[in-house]
Amino acid sequence: MRGVIGPIVAAIMLGGTFALAPHLGDAAHSGAKLGGDLNVVAWEGYTDPSFVKPFEKQTGCTIHSTYAGSSNEMFSKFRSGGGTTYDLVSASGDASLRFIRAGVVAPVDVSKIPNWKDLAPQLKSPPHNTVNGKHYGVSFMWGPDVLIYNTKDFKTAPTSWSVLYNPKYKGKITIPDNPEQIADAAVYLHYKQPYNLSGAQLATIKTLLQRQRPLVRHYWGLAGDFESLFKNHEVILGAGWPLMTVDLKAAGVPVAETIPREGATGWADTWMLSTRSQHSACAYAWMNYSLSAPVQKQVVAVTHYSPANIKTAQLLGPTQAKALHITDTKYFDSIRFWQSPPNFDKWVTLWAEVKG
Repeated sequence: MRGVIGPIVAAIMLGGTFALAPHLGDAAHSGAKLGGDLNVVAWEGYTDPSFVKPFEKQTGCTIHSTYAGSSNEMFSKFRSGGGTTYDLVSASGDASLRFIRAGVVAPVDVSKIPNWKDLAPQLKSPPHNTVNGKHYGVSFMWGPDVLIYNTKDFKTAPTSWSVLYNPKYKGKITIPDNPEQIADAAVYLHYKQPYNLSGAQLATIKTLLQRQRPLVRHYWGLAGDFESLFKNHEVILGAGWPLMTVDLKAAGVPVAETIPREGATGWADTWMLSTRSQHSACAYAWMNYSLSAPVQKQVVAVTHYSPANIKTAQLLGPTQAKALHITDTKYFDSIRFWQSPPNFDKWVTLWAEVKG
């Protein structure tokens, strides 16, 4: 890491290099390790060993991660075992209010999370995790859903989401196994409110997705599924996340990503604490640690997602900070961030009917 933002309490030696350990907040005892388990349901890349191991060494807390491929899966897993299995969840905006309404996540005391003060203004109290002035979590990372393509098959970037509906690419396409894909179709059709769709609009989208169905090689559930399809050249086009682009490039697969002219949906993720957590001290320590600029920089290196802490830009440098739009509120506002549709049950039914 180059440079340090925020309070630092220790530098610990890891593999011959120094890793700076951000202040863990009031949850951490002065000079004493916390200890204990911290069970997390998260998106892939959010508990990577590169930044988890220093946290575990510093605090004595051991993180156990379960990954989910969709918000529905995340919601289901988090509520399993009567809500006592997991302590934290990295909920996206289409699920965070569902967690709050279900009464399974607790308000958090941001005074115990010193790094919260460095979050981008629009991510301190966003409507997807703050209700009636109560914070039900802290913003973590955000970004757009992107069109990923094989650069050997596409010498220039596709300019429209229409390629995912084009019979020319039958059997060479992959999209998420997620009802939120309905919103992506709505964006492609230029619907102004992609999460608040009328019955007629849903009917049109259903027809579009049914025509797309025979073109799709596989509806992916986890990033690993998506990446295997591209590695084996089974697909050349897919709707995915920047994490996949980073992983595939690292594996030598010739891919690139783009946001087509119609725009994009996206996600802003929140660490949320279970009302029945038995390890809240470790949970608070993790939330604060993961929001520090040095650790957010490490998360960026793994996922290429945009960090919530705007001071991360100083560590990344102007070129990468600009590419991630860290302080670009106009870009942020252009993304159709995931929301919970008021008639989500109809979305789930429609998606099941499309997939057959």
